[in-house]
Amino acid sequence: MKKNAIQPDPGYYTRYISLVPDLAIHAALEWSLNALNELDARALEPLGNYAYAEGKWTLKNVLEHITDTERIFSYRALLFARKDGQFPPTMEQDDYAANAEIDHRSVAEILAELKAVRSATITQFHNFSAAALLRTGMSWKTEMSVLALGFTIIGHQVHHFNILRERYFQHNSNMEVSS
Repeated sequence: MKKNAIQPDPGYYTRYISLVPDLAIHAALEWSLNALNELDARALEPLGNYAYAEGKWTLKNVLEHITDTERIFSYRALLFARKDGQFPPTMEQDDYAANAEIDHRSVAEILAELKAVRSATITQFHNFSAAALLRTGMSWKTEMSVLALGFTIIGHQVHHFNILRERYFQHNSNMEVSS
C-alpha cells in the first residue's frame, strides 16, 4: 500500500510523511534501512558528542531520538492494528534525550540499535494486512492510520537526516547522509 492511500489526513505528521517518496510501505521501509546502512559509523564517531549550538542535541542524541520515536510509533501502530482502543501515552522528547544515558556509548552502538529497531519495524509492517494498515487510532492529538504511522517513522528519519546534513556535517565535507 502506497503513501497516497493514507486516510485520514494525519495533520501535524504530514510534515514527515511528505518527505518520503510515494512507494509501497514495505519498499519505503527498506529504502529507509538502506539509508541507515549507508552511514559510516567510524566516520561519524568524531562528531558523536557534537551539538551545533548550545542546548541542541548531540549527533548521538539525534540517532537515539530516532530510535526512541520509532519504538513508540511502532507500538502505536500495533495498538491500532490490533484494534486496541486505549489512548497511547505521549512522549516528551527532551526528557527522553536527557535520560538516554548515551555518553558512554559509541555512534556505532547507537546506530546498530537503530538498525535493529528498523529491522523489527520492517517485520512488523510486513505482517500487517491491508485492512490493518488502514485501521486508525489517536496518536497524540491526531487520528492516524497504521499506514500513516509507518510513513511517519520513515519521514521522521529523513527529517533528522536533513538536520544532520545541514547543521552537523556542514563543516565536514566528508560527512553525508542519504535521504
